[in-house]
Amino acid sequence: MTEFENPYAEADPFVRAHFDCLDCGGKLWEYAIQGQMVCEDCLEVFPSADVFEAQV
Repeated sequence: MTEFENPYAEADPFVRAHFDCLDCGGKLWEYAIQGQMVCEDCLEVFPSADVFEAQV
């Protein structure tokens, strides 16, 4: 079997989003694979689409 290096295997799937939490105002982190964002303060989870709508 061929061996190959997967650059995503060690990568952190969370990226800091430029949005504030809809509940407490904390900073959100986006988990893009699942289309969700999580607050670093209250740990509430929101669908990314809801956050985009609320911020526009």
